[in-house]
Parts: sequence; structure tokens; C-alpha cells
Amino acid sequence: MAKLLIIFLYCICANGEQFNLQGDAGLAYSVEVIMGHPHQKINLLIDTGSTTLAVASYSRQDSDKYFDANNSSSIYDSGKKVQATYFEGKWIGRLVSDYIQLPSMPLVPEVRTDMALIMESHNFFMNGSQWQGLLGLAYLPVGARGADVIVESWLDSLDRTLTRPVSFQLKLCATLSTQNATHYGNFQILDGKQKNENLNKSYRTTIIQKRWYEVGVLSVRVMRHVNKSSNPPDIDEHMCQTLNKIKAIVDSGTTNIRLPNCYFRQIVDDLRSAAQTSNMLITDDFWYAGETGCWPEPQDWSLPWVAVDLLSYEADNQYFTLMLSPQNYMRVVAAQNSSGESGTVSEYCYKLGFEKGGDETVLGYTAMEGFQVLFNRSAGWIGWQTSDCGPNTKIMGPFVVSSSLKSKCKLIKSAPDSTISIKAAQWALTAISVIAASILLYLLYPCLKTLLTRRLRSPSQISMSQAALVEQEST
Repeated sequence: MAKLLIIFLYCICANGEQFNLQGDAGLAYSVEVIMGHPHQKINLLIDTGSTTLAVASYSRQDSDKYFDANNSSSIYDSGKKVQATYFEGKWIGRLVSDYIQLPSMPLVPEVRTDMALIMESHNFFMNGSQWQGLLGLAYLPVGARGADVIVESWLDSLDRTLTRPVSFQLKLCATLSTQNATHYGNFQILDGKQKNENLNKSYRTTIIQKRWYEVGVLSVRVMRHVNKSSNPPDIDEHMCQTLNKIKAIVDSGTTNIRLPNCYFRQIVDDLRSAAQTSNMLITDDFWYAGETGCWPEPQDWSLPWVAVDLLSYEADNQYFTLMLSPQNYMRVVAAQNSSGESGTVSEYCYKLGFEKGGDETVLGYTAMEGFQVLFNRSAGWIGWQTSDCGPNTKIMGPFVVSSSLKSKCKLIKSAPDSTISIKAAQWALTAISVIAASILLYLLYPCLKTLLTRRLRSPSQISMSQAALVEQEST
């Protein structure tokens, strides 16, 4: 324990900043927040794949830490029910509002914001997780929903309080040593005034739609040789259309890189083949079924790098490549080296950082570790720089092609799904109203005809009150 503390303090000093994110292996990154009055300390998972601030309001079997709404004098309870469903898990809760602030960011003001008090959940909280809820950082269309309810996000509340849009930055550093399975990182809110001290070149990718952080993932491929002088490959039309068929998002709340099933198999086949060529004995269950592989010593992986090509924000015929080392996708899930009466016990366990995504593509935090990632929500781009912590990563490019990548990969979308749904509902209601009005007029036509005839014959009735008219017709 003392050794881990020394490593942690050393990394804080070396990087010149305080880490405010941490998490156990496979359980994402969480930040400490202060909620309500008087203050209650809660850990929330940092999630770019959702929008709503949602927090446990009850003691669970695996954790007795939660936000006690009865102990907050500043809470406002709407009494309305909200819920959310994720790729894995769901919850049902009650919409309230209360104050929240981040003690690790003293310059970010305390704000009142909407939040969901989770009353019940299914496969949402992970056993052993150190977080009690999540802090959604995506756009409004993917917020929690309820009857006649729109849940404002914490970032939107912050924008409104500051009267200007803010951006945020994630620097995810993974584990600090081979002897430790806890990962650390840094989360910052930016308003354009802070100076970026990272001197590495920045590359920007377009946010295709402001729902999730949906980007153009053009290809994912295994690279046998990393050579800057080599010509970039052509973008395969079928692959990039498949990767973006439903959506391709950057999601810090997801662990692995999720790929459409056919390309998951292709990537894993290539990695497995490379491991066999290097005489590495790894079971098929590790590669294809997400099983854990353990060794008595920490592994120095000599597997190929993986390239992720992203559409550039600068021009739609331009892209750049994120280069992920094997330390990115061979994830540490347990690290133990202890001595006892039976001698030294060593076990270092890993999982593959790729998994099947059905028809969707998700760049989970496995693809973000080793990078400094800036989310500019209002301008609509995500900036990538290699980081001073985490796995050894590279960014190559930019590369220019002869035609529009947005057209080739079918990334041009007329409107967000939420907008389409709203417009469709509006047209449907209009059509229903017209039909209903027509039927009503048809049914009332005899009465209207009689009424109009009477009015023509007795002009004095035009000025009568409604009560008098009813009384006269009933006599």
C-alpha cells in the first residue's frame, strides 16, 4: 500500500497536476462531487455516453453509500418519474433538482441542476464499483425521459449559470504501474481562458450529430508495421459505412472498443494470428469470449498496434489516425504480488479491450487512454493530443483523399433522430387534428345548418348570451 502511495504522489508531482479521476480496473473513471446542503460527498462515473446526472438514493447490497435526499434542505422534488436504459443496465428514478459542485475544480461554480434519484435499477451498478451514480456529459437528446419531462444536464445548467458555453477535457492515464490495477486521470472544465500546456500537435474530429458524441470512424485495422513514411491506406467504403451505419460514438462510460460483429471478428483474428506467430499461448476464450488471462509475471506485450481512422474537422476529404499500442487493448484487470507463509503469490490478469457491438461502434475509454481529449460541445468537434501519461500512443496524419469522406461513408445526415421524431409527431398530430375536425364538421352539419338558418331569420339573436341561446333552444 505504501508503495502505491509513493507511485501516486510521484506521478502527481511529475505531471504537475492533481488527478481527480480514479477507478478500479474495468469500472470506468469516477470523480468526487459534493451534492446538496449540507454537503454530501458522492462519486459519479464520468460518462460522455449519456446526459443525465443520476445518483443512487438507497443503500445497495454491495454499497451503503448513497445520496440521502432527506438530509438535503436545498432539494426540490418534482415528484415526476424518469428512467433511462443503457447498452447494459437500466434504472428508474424520480426527478429532483439540487446543488452540485466539484471540489477538485474550485473555479467551477456550484450550480443547481436537474438530477435523477435512482429508486431501482437492473444491471446498472457494478459489484465493487466505487461510484454511486453517473455524471452525463452528452447532449440533451440522450437524457433520461419521463412523461412530459425534459431533464436538463449539469453542463447545460453550468452554461446557463456562466452565460457562456463551456468545454471539457479528459486525460485518462490507465494504471500507473504494472503492480497496480487502479487507473487514474484528470477531468477539467474549460471556458477558453485556460492555456493548454500540452505542446503536442492537436487533431480535431467532427461531431457528426449533437446527441451522443457521434464521430466518423472510417476504419479500424491491425498494423503489422508502424512506419510514418508509408502511404496511408485507402478508406474502404463498405467498412466505413458499416462502422457508422447506426452510430459511432466516443464514450468514456464504456470500457472496451465495441465494433460491428463482422469487424470485431476480423480484428481479433488478426491479433490472434500475430500472437501465434510470436509463440504467445493465449486461449480462444480470451480472444473471442471476453475471458480473463492470467500470468505469474506482468506482461510486456509485443503484439501489433491498432489504428483507428477518424474524419477530420478541417475538411471532409481529410482524416487522421489514432495509433493504439497493445498496452491500450490488453487491459489490466488484476495485479497481485504478495508474500505469505507459502511464499510469493503473483498473478497478473488481463482482458482484451475489444468486444462485439452488434451494429454499433463505440470508442470506450480503452481508445482514450494515453490521449488528452477535448470536447468542444458548442463548436462541434473533439480534439485529440497524445498525453504525458498512460499507454504509449501516437497520432498520424492528417491524410488527404480525393473525394468527400462524408459522402463515401454516408456520414451526411439531414437531422438528429430527436428532431426527426419531433417533426414526425408534429405532422402526425396535425393530420389527426384535420381528420378529427372533418369528422366533427360532418356530424354537426345538420345542427349548424339549422342554426345558420335561424340566425338569418332572427338577427336579434346574434347579440344574445350563450346562456340565453341555450335556454331559448330548450323551450
